[in-house]
Formats: sequence, C-alpha cells, structure tokens
Amino acid sequence: MALMIGAVVANSQPASAEPTTIDHVTIVNVEDGTRFADHSITFDGDRITSVGPTLARRAGRHIDGKGLFVIPGLWDMHVHSHRERRWTYHYPLFRAFGITGVRDAGSHLGSALALREKAKTDPLAPRVIWGTPVVDGAPQVNSFGLSAEDATSGRYLVRELHRQGFDFLKVYDRLSPGAYVGLTSEARRLGMPVEGHVPLALSPDDAIAAGQRLIDHLTLIAEGCSPRSLSVVQRKNAEDPRESDSLSILMSNEVSSEMADFDVRSCRSLLERLARAHVWQVPTLVQLESFVRSEPPAVWPARRDYVSPGVQADWETQAKEAEPEALANGRRMFDIQMSLLKPMADAGVPILAGTDTSNEIWVFAGYSLHRELELFVRAGLSPLQALQTATLNPRIYAGHNRGRPLLSIGERADIVLLANDPSANIDNLATIRGVVARGMYYDRASLDALLLDAKRHAKTAGK
Repeated sequence: MALMIGAVVANSQPASAEPTTIDHVTIVNVEDGTRFADHSITFDGDRITSVGPTLARRAGRHIDGKGLFVIPGLWDMHVHSHRERRWTYHYPLFRAFGITGVRDAGSHLGSALALREKAKTDPLAPRVIWGTPVVDGAPQVNSFGLSAEDATSGRYLVRELHRQGFDFLKVYDRLSPGAYVGLTSEARRLGMPVEGHVPLALSPDDAIAAGQRLIDHLTLIAEGCSPRSLSVVQRKNAEDPRESDSLSILMSNEVSSEMADFDVRSCRSLLERLARAHVWQVPTLVQLESFVRSEPPAVWPARRDYVSPGVQADWETQAKEAEPEALANGRRMFDIQMSLLKPMADAGVPILAGTDTSNEIWVFAGYSLHRELELFVRAGLSPLQALQTATLNPRIYAGHNRGRPLLSIGERADIVLLANDPSANIDNLATIRGVVARGMYYDRASLDALLLDAKRHAKTAGK
C-alpha cells in the first residue's frame, strides 16, 4: 500500500494549502443536461468553494480548462475490490477512468474491517459504500460469504453485522424463505438497508414486501414477469438448493426454454410495483455480456495486464471450458435483460450503474463502467440518462438533495474533465483529460502513470 501511495503522490499534484481553480470549462449539469460555458470551479481540499463564470483571476493555483467539459466523478455501484489485494490495482484504475466512488458489494469480513479504515486515509481510494460479506444459505455460494440457515441465525447475524458498522446487508441466492424473513425483519428494525440478490426460493414481490432497497444483476426480474418462468426457477432451486446459484440457473436449458417467448410487455405490472416501492436496480449488463462471450473481447490483449496473472489464467481456462449451449442460453438472457432497461426507466424504476468488477471474466476495473453506460445507451437510454446512473443517481441513493447541483459550493470536489461532452455522446467518456479527487488534481499524464501503476501492482496481487 505504501509503495502505491508514493507513486501516486509523485505523479499527481497533491492537495494544496491554497485553493485550486479550473478556468474556462463548460460545466454539465447532469440533472437536466444544461451546460454552463466559460465557467470556473474552485476547490479547497476536497470541497468545492466556488462555481461561476470565469471573470477576474482569483487567488491561488489555476488550471486552464479551456475547451474541456466538467462532470461529477463517476460511481461504480457494484464492485468486489477489497480482497486478494485487488484494491492495489483497482484503485489506480478507478481513478484513471474517472471513478471517484464505489459500492463494495461484499468481501471477506476481516478484509472489509481492516480496509475500511485504511480507505479513509489512502489518497487513491475512492469513496466506498461498504456492504457486509454476502449473507447466503448453507453452504454459501462464495468463499467470502456468511451463512444464515434459519430466521433465528439470520436475526443474530444482522445484529452482529450492524454492530460492525456496515452500510447495508448483502443477501444472496441460497437463503431460505425463513432465513430471509429473519434477516430482513431484523434489518428493518435496526434501520439497516437490505440489498443484493433476490433469493431463488422467493420472488421480486417478496423482496418488495420485505423492504429490500436494491436488487443486483436484475436477479429474477425477467423471470418474475411470468408465474410459469418463476416456478421453473424455484423448482430447479428446490431440486438442489445446496448447489444452486442464479447465474447457472439463468443459463440452464429449462429456464432458457421457458423464456424463449419472453415479451417485455408482460413485465409492465412488476416494473410499476418496483417503481412505486423505489427498489433500485443495478443491472451489471457488462458482467453478463462478458460472461457469455465465446471468445476473448477485442480489448483483451491491450488490457490483460490490468488483472493479476492468476486472474488471467482463470479467465483463459474458463473461456476454453465454457459449454456452447450454456453460452447461447446466456446470450438469450442478456438480450432479454437489455430489452428490459428502457421500459424499466420509463416506468420510473431507479437505476444505478455497476459492473461486478472482481474476478468476473473479462470485467476490467474502470473500463467496464464506461462499457456499462454504453450498453445502457444501446438499450435505449439517452446519453444523459446513462450518465445519471453513475453520477446523479448514486448521490440520490445515498441521500443527496436532488434540488442541489452536484457541482456546487460545499459539495465534494469529485470532478472529471473531458475533451468532449458525454451527455451528448456516451462514447466521449473515453476523452478524460483530468480528474479531481480527495483534494488532488490529476492531469492526463498523471492518469497515464496510474495505468502503469495498476499493471505493476496487478503482477503481485492474488486472484
């Protein structure tokens, strides 16, 4: 960790004792898409202290931003960065791709507790919303998970995790109905948000009734639009609940066959219920798109060194051993999930951008968030709507007052500078020229240096 911090400070302009002003930029208001040309934005430490037209030169350090567009820092709302030393290469990649905040959706308990404090002072760390280790049935799907076998153990586990200070409770596939009720009722009593998968023995409506705040990966959303499809999922889960997981069931022949005649119009009622209950969705389309590839993506040769050698080997082995029929089933489900996105947005279901950055095949830290937003646009969202899922919506999720601009006096100085406007064309996210985070300004050369740091640290990280 110390080596990484030293490299970062050497390659960036550290927090200054005096204010820093970026002049002559166009500020993009991500709430409504309005643009404010020839403006200046001043930050002092990690807070914005002034925003307005570029006029007389203010005191302090100045950066010429002529021709650049400014947006708030991006958020990746589904990562698993805090185990196997992934943070050593994820952090520089997040910063280089303009990601200044993440929602960590589960790690080993010890790692999370140790790294929560370190992340508060690490100048390269994004802002982190910390989820509990995954709480699953028995045995749990993930090695870093915890098990709740019934309502009593569920209630006890929630009390302990709440005492540890986690921001939300992460629930998973194999939970029994009884354990889920115990977990969610105790979490509700303690005021601890419940997020994660819809357990395979249940339904999206059960999650709504339990007050689950967020659903990851659109778990059971498409299947939940049809009682027949949902019954197939629940039957397959009941056949062997100790071995089932949402991805393998989603890619099974039985579910794929049942979903062959999927009509997105059948989801209208469920989407309306999700919208009324304000249940956030983190689709992670890029994760499923990557998982069902029959061959490595075109970017693999250029980006392979941004993951550890162990992860590289795992991905290549996984690609070779993938079953063509399962991949074809998965691609059909990916198309279904893509077809859901615009109706979901039109119905008022709140959406957040996330990637499942961890060791998921072909999902690269940083880059994959840009790809997720590209997929949102391909699915029918406007560039501005897509951008909101990674800027405005995460702040609303965290309690931000929607009537207050994100780039205004007193707000966090999490800022991305770009050569072209991503609210006009989402591909313009590839034109990042600078980032401000934690009181530090990174120009393009500094961001490129972070990419090199990421490669260096990936070499020594685990899987």
